[in-house]
Amino acid sequence: MRFFCGLICVFFLFTSPTYAGVTTVRALSFGQFVMKNNDAAYDITINTNGSYSFSAAGYIEIVAPQEGVYDLDGMAANTAITSVTVTQLTSLSGSGFDMQMINFQETHPASTDGSGVARIEIGATARNNAIGGSYIDQTFGGVIQIQINF
Repeated sequence: MRFFCGLICVFFLFTSPTYAGVTTVRALSFGQFVMKNNDAAYDITINTNGSYSFSAAGYIEIVAPQEGVYDLDGMAANTAITSVTVTQLTSLSGSGFDMQMINFQETHPASTDGSGVARIEIGATARNNAIGGSYIDQTFGGVIQIQINF
């Protein structure tokens, strides 16, 4: 019995993480806004169901934000998903001040489908830096990581 346990431990010790393919069904977008003030922390929040809110003291809405929808594939079919973790790898940046993505939300199915695909919906909050000064007219881009735990 000890020999069998030792083989299992060695197997897990040398098993590397697997990486899924990602298809963007709809990219997470915080919309288009005019920033009125940068004197305090102001938020734009998009929820996984598409509802959103923003700090009217800080922003004027031009184009509404939208939740992100991503299909992750290449996983085993009908595999139970324990949890999903979303993290910011790079802040929302352009040629001026950055904005931070915080308070990520996600919804995921209980398991991958028969083809090994899981559809993940993502929401988050974008927050300005609140240090005064002006954000220039620009497009911001950032990178997130989606980790699926089985």
